[in-house]
Amino acid sequence: MKSRIILAGIARLLALMLTASLAGALLLRYAPGFSSDERELNTGLSAGSIQAIRQERLAQGNVPSFYLHYLASLCRGDLGNSISLNQPVRSLLHDRLPVTLQNLFLALLLAWIVGLALAFTSQLTRSRLAVAAGEGVSGVLISTPAAALALLFVLFRFPLWTAAGLLILPKIYRYSSNLLGEGYEKPHVLMARAKGAGPWGILFRHVVPAALPQWVSLLGVSVSIAIGVMLPLEAIGDVPGIGQLAWQAALSRDLPLLVNLTMAVTFLSVAATTLSDSAKHSLLRNAA
Repeated sequence: MKSRIILAGIARLLALMLTASLAGALLLRYAPGFSSDERELNTGLSAGSIQAIRQERLAQGNVPSFYLHYLASLCRGDLGNSISLNQPVRSLLHDRLPVTLQNLFLALLLAWIVGLALAFTSQLTRSRLAVAAGEGVSGVLISTPAAALALLFVLFRFPLWTAAGLLILPKIYRYSSNLLGEGYEKPHVLMARAKGAGPWGILFRHVVPAALPQWVSLLGVSVSIAIGVMLPLEAIGDVPGIGQLAWQAALSRDLPLLVNLTMAVTFLSVAATTLSDSAKHSLLRNAA
């Protein structure tokens, strides 16, 4: 049974990766300016070189043919070459992906630590000041444009992962605060409080264990949110991650590079969500 579930999850992951990469290829193919190539502006190129560039772009214009050729190469472990950067895509991902993964980890760590700290403080103290502080911080951050915050952090030379963490924080805080609030209203928690149980005992014996599966699920969702936040910030802040690489690929209509980047981003998002859902179901089964 477990092996069947694992195989179904892998099949779902592959299907989503293929669908997302094909959709990305189609969007780029029919975007304005796809048929043009800035390499043709090089006055040092011969007529034969310019003709070769045009033939290469024409071959990519047939998306089904390009995609089938790409999948055949992918099965051999060949990710192709970037047209704009004239480098193997494998080496570009090898250099850029660790930067993005590190930024994602630090941003999520910051968002979860601060978000949970604010949620726990407001629920434990029941202080109006703590609640107002948490709501005020999350309200300001959730209404701040990501680009404006990124430019501010670039101006003051702060790490951009801190900006990403602050943009994710409101979602962690608000969900956690609501989750804890609902936990404190459960009948068994009210009974424990009536019997004189301390606030820390109630929190860690009754409220947190009940909320843990939902937090695990939120963790997977927060990874997808972090990816959506981090990639544009890398492009704005000129951070050498896959966000900057994706922006360069889009500007230069670099189809091989963009298809591989779409594959990588889809894999990270879907894998994180799938793993968190599996962990959530395991926790719920053990609790039952």
